[in-house]
Amino acid sequence: MSRRAAAAAAAALVAVAALAGVGCERRSAAAGPAAGEPAARVVATADHGAEVLLDEHVAPGRSVMTALMGVTPVETAYGGGFVLSMLGRGSSSSPSADWFFYVNGFESPVGAAAADLSDGDIAWWDHRAWEGMPRVRAVVGSWPEPFLHGVGGAAPEVAADAPLAGALERAGARVVPGDRPFRARVGTDASLALRDPAWRAVGGDPGGMALPGGIAGGRVVLMPAAGGAPVPVGAARAVVVLVPAGARPADGALLAVAGLDITAARAAAATIAADPSVLALRYAVAFDGAGTPVRAAGRIGP
Repeated sequence: MSRRAAAAAAAALVAVAALAGVGCERRSAAAGPAAGEPAARVVATADHGAEVLLDEHVAPGRSVMTALMGVTPVETAYGGGFVLSMLGRGSSSSPSADWFFYVNGFESPVGAAAADLSDGDIAWWDHRAWEGMPRVRAVVGSWPEPFLHGVGGAAPEVAADAPLAGALERAGARVVPGDRPFRARVGTDASLALRDPAWRAVGGDPGGMALPGGIAGGRVVLMPAAGGAPVPVGAARAVVVLVPAGARPADGALLAVAGLDITAARAAAATIAADPSVLALRYAVAFDGAGTPVRAAGRIGP
């Protein structure tokens, strides 16, 4: 979940939570949806997806918070819209850590009690340090979302380069010619900047755009394991990052497979097309020139 105040406010978290009211909800006894029924997925991890704590299917048509409370006990604050603690991990200002959530790869513009789940959606909660980078606007770890279900249950039309176009079609995406708000592109840093306004807007400063990785100063950069702004990854020649196309998730997104050279970009894209799990529960991923993952954002390994 996106932090409601900047880092300076975090030191007062306990006091604020006390004023706002703290609650504890217990897991519902209701079973999840049966096979073949509409379903959404709720995942909880720690440390940028490195440790999976929870992975459950839930009935759609409810809020992210309600769905979460149906599968695990949750201690809440801010009138029930903020996860203070669950699964043995909670908010902390020293060291800094909180629960953040993403729906189909996007940082939610509203709190978990106001964000609704549709059929096929993935709500990913991650407990991580936030000092130095309190926001991350989008993550690749729900791939092939948001290109299957988009936002609010509306399957988008998708523009995609090979070989990602074929991979998305096999997953059930509506791949069409031309350009669209939702797109997956493969190319060098320079060529993507010419082709795509979302990549051009990053301007070689992914940290400044609240993204966990990208290319800066002619080098692949990722958020380090300790958290904070992206730093160079020595062996990397390509990076995969999800870039919001606008201020709202409904504005679309670019999955950018950007390389220091076109060979590296195409090799990384080929790896993703052959094995989508290389992006699973990761914020962004760096690849070497042969298309082998070498580092995931916020982790010490891939």
